[in-house]
Amino acid sequence: MRKIRICIGSNDGHNIAATHMGDTESFYIYDLFDGGGSKVVEQRDNTARLMDHSGADKMTKIISLLADTEVFVAKHESPNFTKIAKQTKYQPVIVKTESISDILTLLQTEFDEIYPYVERRKNGEKFATIPKLLSSD
Repeated sequence: MRKIRICIGSNDGHNIAATHMGDTESFYIYDLFDGGGSKVVEQRDNTARLMDHSGADKMTKIISLLADTEVFVAKHESPNFTKIAKQTKYQPVIVKTESISDILTLLQTEFDEIYPYVERRKNGEKFATIPKLLSSD
């Protein structure tokens, strides 16, 4: 069964943060499964939250906190999200949906679009594509 490990930044555990992912209090990690379903893996404190947003050190620290994830989900395409897409093995995804449960549903609906990007990155390919997913409403 195919699986994607995703990270969503949130300040309350219920809604995606309105700010940049790197400025959130916590990272919520989920496994998303092909054919349906998701599983909460864990909540991680964002120990890089107060670092200078524009610095490369903050991006490096966040990536080290999320080393076992494959997809970073946020509401905004920040300069660091663009760098992550072009320079790392992680696949950024932008969503316009607020609630984490709705985001999981949306990502499940778009699993077949996102999974090939994850596989390409696992094989060492780097590219600038950042999918932008609209609400599942």
